[in-house]
Amino acid sequence: MLAITLEQARTLDALATHGTLVKAAAALRKRHSAVLYALRNLEAQTGLALLDRSAYRTAFTPAGERVLVECRRLLAVEHDLETVCETIRSGWEPSLRVVFDGVVPASDVLAPVRALMQQKAPTRVEVVGEFLSRVEELFASSGADLMISVLPPHDRDLVGTALAPLRALLVAHLRHPLAKITRVQPRDLSQHTLITVRGSDPRLQLPTDATAGNETVQLHDFSSKKSALLAGLGYGWMPEALIARELGRGTLRKIAWASGNTHVFRPHVYHRRGREPGRATRMFIDALVSARRR
Repeated sequence: MLAITLEQARTLDALATHGTLVKAAAALRKRHSAVLYALRNLEAQTGLALLDRSAYRTAFTPAGERVLVECRRLLAVEHDLETVCETIRSGWEPSLRVVFDGVVPASDVLAPVRALMQQKAPTRVEVVGEFLSRVEELFASSGADLMISVLPPHDRDLVGTALAPLRALLVAHLRHPLAKITRVQPRDLSQHTLITVRGSDPRLQLPTDATAGNETVQLHDFSSKKSALLAGLGYGWMPEALIARELGRGTLRKIAWASGNTHVFRPHVYHRRGREPGRATRMFIDALVSARRR
């Protein structure tokens, strides 16, 4: 098993960078003899002739060029490790993984990412979207640090911070039969297809939960759901922010549901109890709260 040291790797890299043993020794602040010793030991350990000493100036053999590549990879790993350690010492987390509900506008979730970039935070940020009950499932399975959800979590060992509420509207295409009824009754809803998103959950407590018919189409996300509504395939609840243009143009219309066609989502951002948030996590939460209040 090879036991190449960082000192040997640095010595080989210095020779390649500066061209001569004398200059390499000066760059490393070592004696010429120490550089020679390190290189000979490296050749002995690898069992390879890494340097061609037959000419006036020492040159790399093909084997030496290949070993140099790997030594530089080793030095890059050392640099990355030093960076990670410095990041942790300064209070920044090495990484921050966030799972958010697609009900929440992506622009609000990206605002904290922008804030971290402006601060030149060294934390690597990963943001992943899911929908409704699938948000907590992914949060738990991935070991993410933050969860932005409109559903109250099953896990009671989470600490939540309230965000500004979001409105959802019960809508259908302007030519859908439900959009033409002045006061929609339960029997009217039961005759048409309800469009839902994968992960829909009774905890949403939608006004239509007890009256929806048996005909349901479940889609992967709200973008697909909006397309289905625009195609006139059925009716459903949509976050107001995602259909503002269609409402303005009149292509989607609110259904005159007797029990109300507006529902308020109350999103929260959650982190695990007992896990003290680092600088990036705190900044992300603060920026998210500010974004949702504007």
